[in-house]
Amino acid sequence: MPYRYDEFPLVPNQYRLIALDMDGTLLRRDKTISPRTQAVLQELQRRNYAIVIETGRCPSGVLRYADSIGIDLNHTYAVCYNGAAVCILGQGKELSAVTAPGSAIKEIAALAHRCGAKLHAYSQDRALLVEDHNVYSQKEIDHSLSPFVEVDFATIPDDEPIYKAIAVGEADKLDKMRASLPPHIGEQFAVMRTDSYFLEFVAGSSTKGSGLMHLCALLHIDPQATIAIGDAENDEQMIKLAGLGVAMGNATAQLKEMAQVVTTSCDEDGVAVFLERLLEA
Repeated sequence: MPYRYDEFPLVPNQYRLIALDMDGTLLRRDKTISPRTQAVLQELQRRNYAIVIETGRCPSGVLRYADSIGIDLNHTYAVCYNGAAVCILGQGKELSAVTAPGSAIKEIAALAHRCGAKLHAYSQDRALLVEDHNVYSQKEIDHSLSPFVEVDFATIPDDEPIYKAIAVGEADKLDKMRASLPPHIGEQFAVMRTDSYFLEFVAGSSTKGSGLMHLCALLHIDPQATIAIGDAENDEQMIKLAGLGVAMGNATAQLKEMAQVVTTSCDEDGVAVFLERLLEA
């Protein structure tokens, strides 16, 4: 059974890196970051903790929020596309990337269409690829701030490098699609539900956890010296692999069972509530 946020026995100087999910964790439900959370992250970075934002979003979709925190973005990292890329936010520099070929995305698009769903995807060459301006892909366009191109996925180049593809549509259509996936898709991609109307396929079985481990290797940080905080299915691997996994009060029941600590909800400053204890340890 996980500890309450105020009961976990924190050891001084045990941790060096803080990995934070965005939606439902760092961001409140109104998509803002509270002044209390901003202040904690500023102080943690001042004390030389590495701050990492882990998200399904592309880098431009992270920057629009990270810029408001008041931290040095040249020393702030992001694991984007749910683990497929690691970058330094302020420099726009990609430290590592995992992609899948366009040929594999064509198959996913055909599967989506058979179930009545649509597809959009993030290309390393062309940014956001969309079929049309359906309500779900339009939401991605609006939130990502990424350039986008309308494409017919049946005709994209077989060798086009894709970070991730997202099947979109009503929940029952995505349920049908997930149940019908051939086994080799699960071998090529990490498949995860990130919303009732989003079913994601992340290249190379990448996850936020694999992205975190790769960043730890690049920074020469022991994974046991990391704290990961999240709320949803796509946070499960980073919660499992971090030295300390923390679930938000609004997290799924499954994530809370995996975590070592449960803090308060995103609307109750759950990130700050727990990390303030780290500053006091």
